[in-house]
Parts: sequence; C-alpha cells; structure tokens
Amino acid sequence: MILEELKLTNFRNYGSAAIRWSPGVNMIRGDNAQGKTNLLEAIAFLSTFVSFRKSAAAELIKKDRDFFLIRSAFTAASSPRTLNVAYSAETRYKIRLDGEEKRRAAPLVGILNTVVFSPDDLMLMKGRPDDRRRFLDGEIVQTAPSSQVIFHRYQKALRQRNAVLKGGFSRAAAELLNAYDLQLAENGAMILIRRKEILERLQPLVRLAHRRITGGSEELRLTYEGGLESFFEKKHPFESWRDGFLERLKAARETDFQRGFTSFGPHRDDIRFFINDDDIRRFGSQGQQRTASLALKIGELELMKGQRGEYPILLLDDVLSELDESRREALISVINGKVQTFVTDTGSEKIFQDAVEYRVKSGEIRPL
Repeated sequence: MILEELKLTNFRNYGSAAIRWSPGVNMIRGDNAQGKTNLLEAIAFLSTFVSFRKSAAAELIKKDRDFFLIRSAFTAASSPRTLNVAYSAETRYKIRLDGEEKRRAAPLVGILNTVVFSPDDLMLMKGRPDDRRRFLDGEIVQTAPSSQVIFHRYQKALRQRNAVLKGGFSRAAAELLNAYDLQLAENGAMILIRRKEILERLQPLVRLAHRRITGGSEELRLTYEGGLESFFEKKHPFESWRDGFLERLKAARETDFQRGFTSFGPHRDDIRFFINDDDIRRFGSQGQQRTASLALKIGELELMKGQRGEYPILLLDDVLSELDESRREALISVINGKVQTFVTDTGSEKIFQDAVEYRVKSGEIRPL
C-alpha cells in the first residue's frame, strides 16, 4: 500500500499543502510544534476517521476556519485509488472514495491501512488498560471494519444499563436490566470472540519479532485478562460465550446496583505481557518494555500484511530517538524496501540511507 499524494486544507496548522511522497522512507524533519505530527495525523485519519492523538474531529480544523479537507491518492492491491475526507461542524463528514460520494465513514475504515508507532506506544505495557484495549480493538476494526457495528451496539447497551443502575434498585429497573443484559451479552460475546481471534493471529507474529530482536534470549507472551479469560483457552460456540456472559452479569447485578455501573465486560478487560513468565508491568525493565512494544508493532505490520496481502503504511512519530541502536536496526530491517514509512524527527542524523527528506516549518513543508 503506497500513499502517493496528500493535500491538506485547513487541517491543524496547515492552511494549504500538497505533497507527493516517496514509496520508500519519507523523513519529515523540523523543530517541535511546527506541524510534523499533524501530517502523520492526517494520513492516519484517512485510515480510521479518528485522530490517533485522541482529538475530536472539530479540533483538527485550523483556527478561525470552519472546515478541513484531506485529499489523497494511493495505491492498494496495485490499483490506483483516491480518498477525500472533509469535515465541518455543520455538515459533519463528507467522504468521496474514487470520486464517489459515501454516506457513512464506518464501512471505509481500513480502505487505507496504517500502523502508528509513537512515544505513547512505548508506555503501552505499563500504561492504562483502556489503551491496551484500544490497541486490540483498533486491530479488529482495521482488519474487519464491519466489527464497528458490534462495538457501537455494545456501547449503547452499556450506557443504557449504567443509566438504570445509577437510578437504584427497583422491580422495574430489574426488568429493564434483563433486556439490556441480553443485548450486552450478545454483543459483548462477539467482541470477546473477535479479540480471541486477533490475539491468536497476533501472538505468534509478536513472539517471532521479539525473538529476532533479543536473539532468542527472551520469550514474550500475551494473555487476556477478564471475567471470561478461560474461554480464550479453548474453542467455544457463540452460545456458550453469550450464556457465560449473562451468568457473570447476573452474578454481579447486586454489586453493580451498589456501584452504579457495569463491573463486568470487555470494557473492563486487559491484556498482560510476560517475558520469560515475568509480568512486564511489574518486573520488566524499561528496555524490555520498549523491546516488547517494538515487537508488538512489527507483529501488527505482519498481521495486516497477512490480512490484506500487502504491508500497511507505517507512521513513526518521533520514536526513533527513543530506541537504542539494536532496536532501531531491528525496525529498519523490517521496513527496508518493503514498507512505505513516514518518520518525524527533530534532528539531522542520516538514519535511512535512501530516505527522501522534507522540512516542516510553521505549517509549511518542502523537500530538502
């Protein structure tokens, strides 16, 4: 997958920009707060229609403007394609794929695949559970965009159930919960099944990448942590997942009324990382955490290649300076000649020999 051209209008600090990219490594240099990360954010936005910096779409509009527009030309599966995304508070999203207007963004997620590696990802092992859940669910949505419907239904049922719980116990509230519990269990079970599937595919890829980085001296293992983690060990039909989910909801109902929220479900689960059976969160050194994070991103690249038959676009946001030489070389060995890569950096070090370099200053970009 190759991004050939990107045009921005009123996006972040860019009033107007048009850039043609190299199919190899694109090194984007400049001082801090000049707009380097904004370029990567625009590329990633074409992939998921959300900001990887967790900003709302309205926050991406340049100050004193009322819309932004991202236009792109790219190649996927050897076919030329175009994807344009406009957003304003008044009209919301307007999207055109290959010149045809699309009514909804959700089915277009993953048309252009990206993998983002930022300094925040280096903290994924010791960070918050919701960051790890977001990573896993992002993989699910990019490889199977139709899964978004399941996540939306689950969140809707969760909000409704929590609203009932906050009102306190009553016979009417208990009746309402019976209906919401079934909706939550059906969609929650599907989310857990998808998480199990993606972990089973991701795990061997991450372990292999980790072995290569460490020379086989350490073994990385991922496990799922939640109320139904035992279901991750063997195959079970959907009905078993759903029924097991319902049983846990009913068992926790009294506690949930006391607390005013739903205490069980995929919105509460976590992923744990082990090196040689030691929990990285508790016992891992900073170097081990960074190695595991790097292995996770390499595994993500390989997972998407297996799904799509070609590598996604890799976005490295100011992360190379955080990696030591051996980890940097491990990443470069995966990238070289295979993955179109966009790298932001504040220095001038020649990291990639064949990279095409650009300079960003005050929302303007030019080739060096």
